[in-house]
Amino acid sequence: MSLFTSLLLVIAGSTQRELARQVRYLKIENDMLRSKLPTRITITAKERQRLVKFGAKLGKALRQLVSIVTPETFLRWVRDEKKTGKRKAKAANRGRPRTKEELRALVIKLAKENTWGYLRIVGELKKLGIYSLKKSTVRNILKAEGLDPCPKRSGATWDEFITRHAVSLWQADFFTQ
Repeated sequence: MSLFTSLLLVIAGSTQRELARQVRYLKIENDMLRSKLPTRITITAKERQRLVKFGAKLGKALRQLVSIVTPETFLRWVRDEKKTGKRKAKAANRGRPRTKEELRALVIKLAKENTWGYLRIVGELKKLGIYSLKKSTVRNILKAEGLDPCPKRSGATWDEFITRHAVSLWQADFFTQ
């Protein structure tokens, strides 16, 4: 073995030890940061593809490194990636399905034609046999349409009403005692 070859081996060995120290440090730092996060971390399909791209080359070391998901989940991602070439992103089915457009239109029509509040609209819908909409859903529909709650939609506020009718209210109150 030549002097040059042995020198290269020493440099390569020290470089590997330095890289191992850096990886150990990054793992500890990653664990500390992860402990400050919520319990479940959601990742997008693009992020998953990126993890698979770089993690698939790690081999058995992956089991010790992966921490965002279980190693089994990650290995399943790798298998799926190999099968399909590119993992297709599933549509996120989070939350309840959107309210049907006919119901949304009916709620908006009732709100525009009357000075009803959320509860009154829900009550009228129940009279029509529509039990699926609740007060919060009606409120969200009206907010999305830019319609305010009943008192603001009708124009006058309570203060305006009191000021406008103060004299007659005072007289009525005076004569009732």
